[in-house]
Amino acid sequence: MYALIDGNNFYVSCERVFRPALNRCPVVVLSNNDGCAIARSDEAKALGVKMGQPFFQLQHLVELKGLVCLSANFELYGDMSDRMMTLAAGLGPRQEIYSIDESFIGDLAGVRDLTRRAWSVRARILQWVGIPCCVGLAPTKTLAKLCNHVAKDSERKPGSYPAELARVCNWQEMTPAMRDDVLRRTMAGDVWGIGRRIAVQLAERGVVTALDVSRMPGPMVRSNWGVVLERTVRELQGI
Repeated sequence: MYALIDGNNFYVSCERVFRPALNRCPVVVLSNNDGCAIARSDEAKALGVKMGQPFFQLQHLVELKGLVCLSANFELYGDMSDRMMTLAAGLGPRQEIYSIDESFIGDLAGVRDLTRRAWSVRARILQWVGIPCCVGLAPTKTLAKLCNHVAKDSERKPGSYPAELARVCNWQEMTPAMRDDVLRRTMAGDVWGIGRRIAVQLAERGVVTALDVSRMPGPMVRSNWGVVLERTVRELQGI
């Protein structure tokens, strides 16, 4: 079993810890030299702000919609990440920090009350560091990443997934029918390891959802796209 713990809108969340007035406001964090958006609050996403969108295209939203644009403070984000990862490590015996805001926790098969522990670690990170996060739990890294995606979208996009999967989503606690439903609601391009180009190629063959991907024959996937995508397919199957 693996867990993927991921800080929500991490750079924006770090800024909000020290500037609570930014809560519930549309906020964007800009890249070096304030070139483009590298982090967006949910409110900014609702305004249509895209990841990587140049700042000059956002300036009209500052006056019209109250968009707050902040220069990045990477030293702060690194420090907040260290604090978050230290607490996340309490979920299990092996940690693999994947990025500044994501961490895999492994060797969880023997951990009792895993979902309850995940909720406790999430609450501790929120209380002690101030960063809201979501947790995906599953027997493979690809499924853990997918469950984390489900946990996020269940909360910020009501109706996209069942509400009970919000914030902490455990693949092992779903029935086979629930698993198929989650995979059916997830687009192939949202699966970890499937980029835009491959997603287009899959769609041309009628493979549109994660459920479609999980049902693809391994040898056919390897012959057309290689062993990396074949591994993704097998991990979606729980292998």
